[in-house]
Amino acid sequence: MRYSDGAKDVSPFDVGQCTGIVEGVEGAVIILNDSVKPGMKTCYPANGTTNIQKARIVVKYMLEHPDQLHLPAAALTLIAYAGAFPCKK
Repeated sequence: MRYSDGAKDVSPFDVGQCTGIVEGVEGAVIILNDSVKPGMKTCYPANGTTNIQKARIVVKYMLEHPDQLHLPAAALTLIAYAGAFPCKK
């Protein structure tokens, strides 16, 4: 997020790691969405999302749920997406 906001002192490794996680989890969700519990299904907007939008969703979730920061990054990302993009019943 800092990189997209114009910060120059951001590690390229960190940018790549973040991008990989938000893209990788989104791809896994799209493939496996029919296999998860109804409350964990994720329905992305029809017009899609950008990597920075996804990163902001994950960071917001982490800030609101510091008690869950011990979970793997992919798990936090999955939970954040499900909360941000719930499927209509």
